[in-house]
Amino acid sequence: MNLPISLIIARRYAQASKDGKFVGLISLFSKAGIAIGVMALIIVISVMDGFEGVLKQRILNSVPHIVIQPKELSGGGPDLITLSNQLEYAHPQIQQILPLVQTTALLQMPNDLQGVMVQGIKDQDSIPLGVKSVLVNGRWQDFFSRNYGVVIGRYLALQKGIGLGDKVRLIVSGASSYTPLGRLPAQRNFTVVGFFETESELDQQMVFVKSDNLNRLLKQPTDSSQGIRLVLNDAFSAQRVVAELDNRFDLKDFEVKSWHSTHGKLFDAVKMEKNMMWLMLSLIVAVAAFNIVSALVMMVTQKQGEIAILKTLGLSNTNVAKVFTLQGMLNGVVGSIWGVVLGSIVTLGINPLMAVTNINILGVPGLGLPVEFNGLKVVAIAALAIGLALLASVYPARRAAKLQPADVLRYE
Repeated sequence: MNLPISLIIARRYAQASKDGKFVGLISLFSKAGIAIGVMALIIVISVMDGFEGVLKQRILNSVPHIVIQPKELSGGGPDLITLSNQLEYAHPQIQQILPLVQTTALLQMPNDLQGVMVQGIKDQDSIPLGVKSVLVNGRWQDFFSRNYGVVIGRYLALQKGIGLGDKVRLIVSGASSYTPLGRLPAQRNFTVVGFFETESELDQQMVFVKSDNLNRLLKQPTDSSQGIRLVLNDAFSAQRVVAELDNRFDLKDFEVKSWHSTHGKLFDAVKMEKNMMWLMLSLIVAVAAFNIVSALVMMVTQKQGEIAILKTLGLSNTNVAKVFTLQGMLNGVVGSIWGVVLGSIVTLGINPLMAVTNINILGVPGLGLPVEFNGLKVVAIAALAIGLALLASVYPARRAAKLQPADVLRYE
């Protein structure tokens, strides 16, 4: 197999670099620096992705991804039904189209009051997919078979000492009635029939009741709805779906909102933190990659006699430049491979290692780090490191190509 002359010389220089111990040491440090930077990037990005995934699962699975409501509530029923039928196969991201019945209320418990968001669920087929899987005590069958039953957060129940079968009162200010004591908000006793758990703040802020019960409390027809709730395959595509639906359908009489209006700031903060971690850890890789400049400049100085002889024998400036570019790229490839191997091992084994060593970074017993290992991002990180190493090789390679044989060999 005939290899290019520049590759043959670059390989010989890489093997011969052991003669120059100082140059070899700097080259080793540059490889190690790239490996550490790549490893740190893989670990941190995997943990950040895992953390974002946990937030997405715990919060976004339980809230409406997209809400479509008439701007004028009067006469909006038929329009909602027509629009719901039109949206059924309108976009591949749409998983469920559900009636929206919700309101804010006060949850009165035996010894406390708590502001909550009350969501109505019409029937078994109308349970949002994300909500269906978070019921940890009780059964949905009991919820629908019992009149005025309520499902509350497990954490709220533990905090307030509420058990299954206990009575709580929902007080709604949006509907009221006149009494001899004056105007009083609508209120009704509900029986706790189940607990849900998302392991997020929603456990204290949300409760579920049947839609017809909530409509009665709101003094609305039992089959009425305030809008349409869309459940998507990927909640992060909500804004794109909203834009596409707005272009496709006439929604000027409707108010269309995504989960970004209520929880967007939290996820924007997580995204900004991820981007900053990318930037800071990429700078570690960049500093390590530019150590290659020092190693290659010293190698060019050490090998300038040989370079001059090669050029007198007919080696072109382009091939001379390729020799040292390949040298720098080799350092980047080796460092990236080390970093990918170490980063993958640490990322995939960090939770078992924490369990064996009894180290708990989060401070919560039995809770490991959320990790989401993404092969494409690992490849992108390795490509970034190799690209920076290649960029760092440009100056030494150009300097070697500009050497004049006559000037170098004048005193030989």
